[in-house]
Amino acid sequence: MPVAQAARVLLVLLAAALAGCAGLRGREPPTLEQVVQMSRDGVPAEKIIQELQETNAVYPLTGAQIAKLHDRGVPESVLDYLQQAYVDSIRWQERMRYSDPFWGGCFGCYYYRPWIGPSVVIPY
Repeated sequence: MPVAQAARVLLVLLAAALAGCAGLRGREPPTLEQVVQMSRDGVPAEKIIQELQETNAVYPLTGAQIAKLHDRGVPESVLDYLQQAYVDSIRWQERMRYSDPFWGGCFGCYYYRPWIGPSVVIPY
């Protein structure tokens, strides 16, 4: 097989592999505005929570933001789920940080780290 043809085959395989990885993410989580709209449209709280669970949605909300969502009609069970999902994600991140020496990219700095602040979770 000539070198040019082998390079083309390798390029096609690489493109196929990257395209396959792109589909692993799944669907996007709903925005908070969409959660409010689902609540106003009468979607049951269980369905909203199921949607949040299926998309692995995690939102770092402040108390004021939770209060505003409540005032806009989001059910309390959904607000409780949003807060618990955030707490669970922080716990998971910290567990991984201290149990897996390669999680944060620093092998020897997991035993004494006074400079660590709160973890930030971005919806994924």
